[in-house]
Amino acid sequence: MPITTQGEQVAGVLESLAPDGTPLYPTVAILMPRRSTKTTSIWNVLLGRCYAHPGYKVVTTAQDGIRARNKFREVQRALDAFGFKERGLGKLYWGNGFEAIEWANGSRMWVVPPDAAAFRSEAADCMLFDEAGELDEATSEDLVAGALPLMDTRPMGQVIITGTPSPRRAALLWDTLQEGRDRKKRDVGIVDYSLRDDEPSVLYPDGEDSEPVLNEKLLYRVHPGIGTLTTIKKMRARFAKMTLVKFEAEYFCRFPTDHTVTAINPAKWDTARAEVLPVRPDRVGLAFDVAPDSSAAALVAAWRDEDGRAHIEVIGYRSGVAWLPGAGKAAAIKHRCAVAYDVIGANTNPADTMHRSRVQVTGYNIRHQQGAQQRFVDELDRENLTHYDQTDLNLAAEGANWRNVNEGGRLFGRKASASDVSPIVAAALALWQYDQVPDRQPMKIRTTATR
Repeated sequence: MPITTQGEQVAGVLESLAPDGTPLYPTVAILMPRRSTKTTSIWNVLLGRCYAHPGYKVVTTAQDGIRARNKFREVQRALDAFGFKERGLGKLYWGNGFEAIEWANGSRMWVVPPDAAAFRSEAADCMLFDEAGELDEATSEDLVAGALPLMDTRPMGQVIITGTPSPRRAALLWDTLQEGRDRKKRDVGIVDYSLRDDEPSVLYPDGEDSEPVLNEKLLYRVHPGIGTLTTIKKMRARFAKMTLVKFEAEYFCRFPTDHTVTAINPAKWDTARAEVLPVRPDRVGLAFDVAPDSSAAALVAAWRDEDGRAHIEVIGYRSGVAWLPGAGKAAAIKHRCAVAYDVIGANTNPADTMHRSRVQVTGYNIRHQQGAQQRFVDELDRENLTHYDQTDLNLAAEGANWRNVNEGGRLFGRKASASDVSPIVAAALALWQYDQVPDRQPMKIRTTATR
């Protein structure tokens, strides 16, 4: 199989060792465009390991059992054409569902469907998840929970996750790439040829209303196969026939933006950060929100200054819900205002408790919630919002993702998010509540003049 510069990069990441001789990156995600020898490079490494290290075991899968076997058989056919058996290297097994490559030195490779139970039948030194971008979220969760922990007991174990972007920014390939990009996990390595979100895949040389043209300068940077494995002429032809979203996924390795993307822009959130918490004004909007499992709750205040800039403060974020009615009542009395909440199941009991203690509460439905959350994001994007670097609010903003509702609508996803979004949900609703209530006018005292 041919060796390329990008292939050497793939091998370099896969073969990197820590000082103790174990893999520097026990988990590796590889994202490269079509026609850039991504799969060939990975298989070069794995075949080399099986040849060089007696008894080395590799189990591989793809997006489903049939396509996993088809991928595996491509490699088997290449080995068969090479004379694998005739040279005394081993045997090839072609049985439907029992495909395997067995070396004379005891090494073995076999293929299974993407099912965690299939990986438990026999221990392996390496797991290869090919076309992982095609795995849905449920399958990804199953594999992460059931298959990947099997590598914890193998000092030289390595998991390789590769593919091209899926239609959604979710599941195994996307999540692993994000871990590598964020550098939060030092044991996750990535080979990442992809277009950043702030880079345009097309240009409009004659103005925004003109026909877009391919940004070839960026394509050359992202696609290492142009000039060796494919040509720019072929790329232009593909661009002319494919939708932009499809072309970006296949050849720029950009995951499409959809309603599962991060709801809060990290750069804008950093820009909105202030360190010194001011004295809260008398007039604010108040709102609370409870996590769906009632494990925690948030009480948040929001207001605008004289320039119309929004300000957000978390009054309280604590585990459980028992503390919330008392805290809500104290805040409502102090600021002489109602407390807003989203009329979902987990919020109804604390709202009723507040109501029975003579606190005015205002419930908002899904339509209002959409408006509140869109306004919150708009204020942030316009750099017209300030928050005060509160940890709970930061974590909620960092983990918040969108979820689809009704026809084309969206809300902060409670299940789809990486952390509890209660503080950010309450913040958006508190600002909405503030904007719904007009300023309290100073009382005018009328006097009657007497002679």
